[in-house]
Amino acid sequence: MVDKLITGIAQAIRKEFPATTYKIYTEKTEQGIRKPCFFILCVTQNHELRLKDRFRLESTFDIHYFPKNGNAEGWEVAEKLRMILEWITLDGDFLLGSSMNYKMEDGVLHFLVDYTLNMVHKKGPYDFMEEVKVYGKIRETGK
Repeated sequence: MVDKLITGIAQAIRKEFPATTYKIYTEKTEQGIRKPCFFILCVTQNHELRLKDRFRLESTFDIHYFPKNGNAEGWEVAEKLRMILEWITLDGDFLLGSSMNYKMEDGVLHFLVDYTLNMVHKKGPYDFMEEVKVYGKIRETGK
């Protein structure tokens, strides 16, 4: 599920920031990143059980932005990300981003956003009864 969320975030970012100028990384690279670029990282995931076979999956993402021209560029991108990541597409459905906040730290923008999904555990194939016999009577009085 994390991969699908990362893909949805990357697609939303790609609509505003073209691939010719901005690279999007989803795996950590030790060296050789080209600025300006984005790095999408899932920070935490919380799995909360609900009734029966339902559960809530809460995921927090930290989108790093490495600006080419300083902090002013980072703040400008943060405002765009706030609009872009409010709604992302996941398997053809829209998903709302919440608890958005951002900060500049050591020349890198950290944009944090939460996505919450209400889900149902998939059940395996069921074995149904082949036959059933019911024996019963109806009262004549109707009571």
